[in-house]
Amino acid sequence: MNKLSHYRTILSQSNWQRDESPLPIAVADWLMHTESLTLKLQQVCANLTVGSMQQGWVQAGSAPSICAHQREWLREVLLKCGENQWIFAQTIFPEETIKHVAQEVVNLGNDPIGLWLFPQNPTRVSLEWQQDSETGLYMRRSQLRLRNYPLEIRELFLEQFPFE
Repeated sequence: MNKLSHYRTILSQSNWQRDESPLPIAVADWLMHTESLTLKLQQVCANLTVGSMQQGWVQAGSAPSICAHQREWLREVLLKCGENQWIFAQTIFPEETIKHVAQEVVNLGNDPIGLWLFPQNPTRVSLEWQQDSETGLYMRRSQLRLRNYPLEIRELFLEQFPFE
């Protein structure tokens, strides 16, 4: 299995939790951050880059899904600090969200989604985390609403991510 497939498998787990009390403080500081993760990353990494791994339309259910009956725009990126791979992220937009409030997303390319999304003041519906039992990697899942349309962001913090 290649790395991207492995990352997707890890992010597809369903043992999400909201209680941050079992998390080490340094880890909770990142996983439970409610503002733009991009801006927080830029504070600790002067040369943060985003590499688009895949983006395009998928049928709901063929990827991590937040809706049952329509196509979704799936965007997968790798965030790096210099040469260090820090985060693999998936953003899922139902077709209705793209059509009504997020047309720009299909043209983001290698631009960070947080710099586009958070100035629009999305409403956070939930913020959950889990730790993969096999690799020990931490991940988080944010469900948001942008002008009442849903989207979801999943982030897998990779081995080289400096929590401290």
